[in-house]
Amino acid sequence: MYRSGSEYDEIAKIVIQIYLDYGICKFPIDEYEVCRKLGVSLVSYSVLDKEFSGLLLKRTKHGIFVRRTPNRPPTIYFNDKFEPYGARRYTIFHEVKHYVYDEDSGDEEYDDLADYFARYFMCPIPYLIYKGFSEPDEIISFCNVSIAVANNVCSNLYNRRNKYGSEIFDYERPLIEYLNKENQVLIEKVKNE
Repeated sequence: MYRSGSEYDEIAKIVIQIYLDYGICKFPIDEYEVCRKLGVSLVSYSVLDKEFSGLLLKRTKHGIFVRRTPNRPPTIYFNDKFEPYGARRYTIFHEVKHYVYDEDSGDEEYDDLADYFARYFMCPIPYLIYKGFSEPDEIISFCNVSIAVANNVCSNLYNRRNKYGSEIFDYERPLIEYLNKENQVLIEKVKNE
């Protein structure tokens, strides 16, 4: 499906705002911490009874977001047996997009945008540009993502650098400033321990 660049920019802005509003700054981004801060319950298939987990597996082998009910907070169910680990993380962040935008998890109309959201959340393009990353191995190591995600992010980095060089857009600057400040605080904290 064709999407305008502005749709992707809007997703990037939302992700950046989540980083800033919820104090997310350590890489690789911790999916459990993000869900906890957003108020989303994160439940693996393996802790569920066989009947319920079987129903979920029939619907999706990866994971699913289920909206809040009177008896349950918004919940992401994910297949903790799905390999590799980076793919499980990707699934969780994909479902976080459905939560943030209050979408049905099974609505294919939004899946490509949820994929972009997940990649951008785990591998924020402006920060990778700032750090000078360009190789899949660097991204895998820093962001703890699968090779497929790292390759896709590298493609995005390549395309963006070809079009804009290493320019950081105005709406991205607060993210860079925040991450630099927070990571400097962490470095100083470690040095003083």
